[in-house]
Amino acid sequence: MTLAQPLAPVAPPLWRPLRRLHHRTVERRTAAAARDLRAVVGKRLDVALLRRALACQADGILVPRLIAVGFLAMVVAGFLITGMKGLCTPGGYLPTSGGEVGPCPTHQDKVNVAEMVGFWAVAFVVTAAVRSAVRAADVRPAQEPVFPALAVLRACARLHEAGAGHAEAAQLSVKAQALGQALIDAAGRVAGDYGSRASTRTRLLDHARQVAALLERTADELLPDRERATRELAELAGTIAEQTADGRFTDLLGAMGQPPDLPTSAPESPDRADGRRLAVAAVTALLVTISLAVTTGMLGLPAFVTAPLAAITVPLLTFLLLAYRFGLVEALRLVQVLRTVRGENPVEPTATAERPAAGQAEQTGEAGHAGHAGQADEGAPPP
Repeated sequence: MTLAQPLAPVAPPLWRPLRRLHHRTVERRTAAAARDLRAVVGKRLDVALLRRALACQADGILVPRLIAVGFLAMVVAGFLITGMKGLCTPGGYLPTSGGEVGPCPTHQDKVNVAEMVGFWAVAFVVTAAVRSAVRAADVRPAQEPVFPALAVLRACARLHEAGAGHAEAAQLSVKAQALGQALIDAAGRVAGDYGSRASTRTRLLDHARQVAALLERTADELLPDRERATRELAELAGTIAEQTADGRFTDLLGAMGQPPDLPTSAPESPDRADGRRLAVAAVTALLVTISLAVTTGMLGLPAFVTAPLAAITVPLLTFLLLAYRFGLVEALRLVQVLRTVRGENPVEPTATAERPAAGQAEQTGEAGHAGHAGQADEGAPPP
């Protein structure tokens, strides 16, 4: 039985302007990508499939964002009001110049501070929502590699134009590398959607790393043969965009016959991605720790309680963020990188291999000693 093809998403109603903006952005980018692929390779891009996959998924996101921004705004307002109180308190932690006690804030001053913080919090939420709609960022996490694939198609079209040179080729190489890293990042999210099983995560990550290595190997061919590498990258990006939108995460490039030729090694540039992951997790943990320290300081806890709490919270929260975002195995690997940066010697892989060898030597020694003892017993006269 032949199933009817699902219809492409229609434009949202007028009373949902952010969704309409998201829809128009997706339509514009997919139409441009179809023109780019046709100009470089001469093939057709399934625009309807991409538009269905990139439909807005903003439902349920606004409330958690408002809660997070509201909590941060309350912490900032409380810090400012507490600082104003310190100006008029003898021995306060924010004394005025000369050590004199300043005027205490009135109730209206506190209200003005709260209104100012609330205004900037609302402005931040509105700006972030409009920016997400303009960039069409509110899509399923598993479909996010479609946008880097469209960016590769745009770079291929620019390099295919007359007069393009080294700058366009270098930009295409960077875009191809970014597409490979996006596939690796999306593999963990897809594994989370399917239950976060270790076997599923390993299979998805291995396949994504092979595809990323193929993209980097093809991008390296831009130096000796720019035209052929441009056509190959455009064809790879178009196929990856369609198959990612279709949910074929373990069979990327399968329709092109590429999986038998995929490299067996991982991509050669994981250090920059690891640095970004560590930096984002560490800065987020630091900001949360600062907020926690300010809150505990308002409660009047002494420094000998807050200082150890802050020292423990930063590394622990960094590890938890990495484990939640990328899985436990990836978090442990990144923690090993941090231990190397701190000067600690990581566990050598050969150490585990030397222990069985040492155990075998001990067993051989014991067996030899038992053999000599047995021979001595045989040579001894019977009692």
